[in-house]
Amino acid sequence: MTKELAGKTAVVTGAGRGLGRSIAIYFARAGADLAICSRTMAELEAVRAEVEAEGVRCFVRAVDLSNEPATQTFCEDVLKEFGKVDVLVNNAGSELETGRIDASDPAKWWKTIEINVRGPYMVTRFLLEGISEGGKIINVTSGMGKRAGDKNSSYHISKAAMNMFTDALANELWSRKIDVNNLIPGPVATSMLNKDGPEGRRTTPEEVLERFADGVPPGFPEWERLKHPDEIGELALYMATRPVGGPTGQTFSLARRPLG
Repeated sequence: MTKELAGKTAVVTGAGRGLGRSIAIYFARAGADLAICSRTMAELEAVRAEVEAEGVRCFVRAVDLSNEPATQTFCEDVLKEFGKVDVLVNNAGSELETGRIDASDPAKWWKTIEINVRGPYMVTRFLLEGISEGGKIINVTSGMGKRAGDKNSSYHISKAAMNMFTDALANELWSRKIDVNNLIPGPVATSMLNKDGPEGRRTTPEEVLERFADGVPPGFPEWERLKHPDEIGELALYMATRPVGGPTGQTFSLARRPLG
């Protein structure tokens, strides 16, 4: 892999596992220094070892992105450590309340919104002054933000809000040559698909791919394809290395179904 991000700094939230881990490792292989966060320090330390094995620096912090003071401190410390940010990937997300609205837990419903919307807003807000001219912001959203379902409303609503957040940022930041785009992965082999597994168990991508070897998870059309997180890492790297003046306010997707 060529060092297309050499000399650059990237921030990846939710980088302890799944999509965030793969994105961080792909960026490190391309030469970027990394600042990563999630809620679990043990997972972050494992990712840090993989990142630093590529010969780059890695700043880690366990952060709950629904906590404003902790989020602000993380962002301030990133800028103290690196002086600037060239790529921001708002990947951290949660799916805490998956039932119907009439049976939902209000605390879990709102916590999903806090993590999925307020979290990326705060990270972006507190880093924005330090994002370089010509930088990239990549918001990991979802096809579920494009249309409503009959369950899981907080997740649908949070991802719809992130689509609008991307559009608003793209309009505000074009004069600084900062590109802001959505990344919609489609179904990916992560622990989020292991809803009937033991509570708190982390599932490897390979386990999930084997589980759904004969078809896609429920709710997706049969022509969809379950993807390995590394495929999303590859797409994120492509987005992060577009030349200045490239696409902004757009959606890049690996989904195999209409999203509108």
